[in-house]
Amino acid sequence: MGTVLDSGTVITRLPPPAYSALRSTFRAFMAQGKYPNAQPFYRLDTCYDQSSYTTVEVPTIAFHFQGGSDLVLNSANILIAGSGRSHVCLAFAGNIKVEDAGITGNWQQQTTLVVHDIPNSKIGFVQGACS
Repeated sequence: MGTVLDSGTVITRLPPPAYSALRSTFRAFMAQGKYPNAQPFYRLDTCYDQSSYTTVEVPTIAFHFQGGSDLVLNSANILIAGSGRSHVCLAFAGNIKVEDAGITGNWQQQTTLVVHDIPNSKIGFVQGACS
């Protein structure tokens, strides 16, 4: 099983065990900040009402790729608007099947230059290169 970088898919899709671990850790972090939960929005099941907040602190999320490349997400790449300006959701979802490949969506790739080193079968990332 691998991961596809897809500019045509909006949110990142993870295998169910990986998504479950991410969601649990993210929810625990957000509970420390006492951010109120909000209703799920379509496939996005981890949502918050930020109507009482001007800023929201989120944990660091990073992808570690084989070969040593890391994609460390900016806070803007972690939450996505749900059903209104104050309704935000974790911009990740779980795949239906464990065997489905992960997909790194375009929301997580925004403002990131993806460098393809085809002769050496490597990939790299430059944050803020496309702002």
